[in-house]
Amino acid sequence: MRASPARILAFGGLALLALGALSSAADAGPKHIVTILLAAGAAAIVIAALQSGHDLRSLVRGRAARRGADSAISIVLLTAVLVVVQATSIRHSFQLDLTRNQRHTLSPQTLTLLSTLDRDVLATAFVRQTSITRAGVNELLDMYARRSTRFQYRLVDPDRQPDLAERLHAAPDEIVLEAGDRRFIARNPGEESLTTALIHVTRSQLKAAYFVTGHGEKDITNNERDGYTALKMDLERQGYSPRPLSLIGGAAVPSDAAVVVIAGPRDDYLQDEIDALDAYARSGGSFFVMVDPRMALPRLGALLAEYGLSVLDAVILDEKELRAGDRTFDATVVKVRRYERHPITRAFNYVTMFPRARPVFIKRDSTQIGLSSQFLAISDASSWGETDMTSFDVGHATKDGPDLAGPLPVAVVATRNPMGRTDIKKSRVVLVGDSDFVNNVFFGVLGNSDFFENALAFLSDDEAMITIRARPALSDQIYLSERQGRLVFLICIVLLPAVSLGAGITVITRRARL
Repeated sequence: MRASPARILAFGGLALLALGALSSAADAGPKHIVTILLAAGAAAIVIAALQSGHDLRSLVRGRAARRGADSAISIVLLTAVLVVVQATSIRHSFQLDLTRNQRHTLSPQTLTLLSTLDRDVLATAFVRQTSITRAGVNELLDMYARRSTRFQYRLVDPDRQPDLAERLHAAPDEIVLEAGDRRFIARNPGEESLTTALIHVTRSQLKAAYFVTGHGEKDITNNERDGYTALKMDLERQGYSPRPLSLIGGAAVPSDAAVVVIAGPRDDYLQDEIDALDAYARSGGSFFVMVDPRMALPRLGALLAEYGLSVLDAVILDEKELRAGDRTFDATVVKVRRYERHPITRAFNYVTMFPRARPVFIKRDSTQIGLSSQFLAISDASSWGETDMTSFDVGHATKDGPDLAGPLPVAVVATRNPMGRTDIKKSRVVLVGDSDFVNNVFFGVLGNSDFFENALAFLSDDEAMITIRARPALSDQIYLSERQGRLVFLICIVLLPAVSLGAGITVITRRARL
């Protein structure tokens, strides 16, 4: 049976319409070609309908036509619902990131920076067309751009535009951020590096953080376990300029100091050093003070007393960890899970670990007008403050009568804002009973770095930087032992194909018997 010309023409028209619609959706080919295809298809269908008018009338009057009409109406309604759902999802999108390292979600710090951008930023990513990282870099930059209209980006192949890469001094897999006349290169195409670059191009100047030296404090140039080089590098990424400071000989605190850090002195300061610190505080300066257990520092203690703060002569231990025999961190490592409400601890949900801490204390004094203070971090109820150092030294410390009952405060913040005093300006102090929690060993542990840097941002009057910072992306690689590799091989290469083969043979055999 030969097909009628009208039917051939109708099928040809449908084919032209489909081809035109696909070309339009894929944005392939000139627009006038797409228009011609759609018009030709519509015309072919109309001509075919006119040529088979009699058949069409009889078809419309039949039961099949009514059923077809019902189906067409259902399809139209379903299409309308899908269009509404799609339009709603575009306007009100929702994304649930279930990846292990939250690779599709920006950190709170990045979101804060993007929401407060006050200048246009252009990111130029130099990634080769064939690079396996190109899709990931494009996705990361797109997440930044969706959060701020001031953030624009472009992907450039350094092999195709070597002159641009040379002018911006960029290598492959690097991202150059430009804001006005400021420029910074993100050496790694990840969120941590990109956010660091964003901080540097949007800040007018780096904030100076001075670390006092000369009395056995932690050294920002020391690469050993108890050094602070990891902290120094991270502060530089956060837009600070860490610098050593010696006050011996009556030197004054530099006028550009955003904050002064006193990190675990082993000996007390001389009176002229205390006077220099006091003069800095009276001029509106802020301190971050960390005092380790068993350190007697009366002159520094007198300076802290002006803020109603002090440290207690005890070492915090945890009875629960002592009984459990924690092999990773012994009972002297204070695990803090409780934080009081304060800008420093806002939205802070990490555990912090203090390797060997002493309790801090607030001494309320009604005669000191303009003082406000509160605890920040508090140990668990199972902890106690050991006061018998003889038993502690030989490893036989037990919770008994003279000891301090937990929970115990480990960190405290105080603000001095004297009323009616023109010679004293507002100043802040954060006191922590341990300086090892941000050394090179503990700096990257859980929330230690965020707690320190949040406190530093509060002291330097940069509360926009109080947040949870971007962390390095975790690797998705899986390392299998030799035994695990053999097991995977047997299951995937031997067992599963064998099951499929056996099922196929069984089905064929049963059908052959029917």
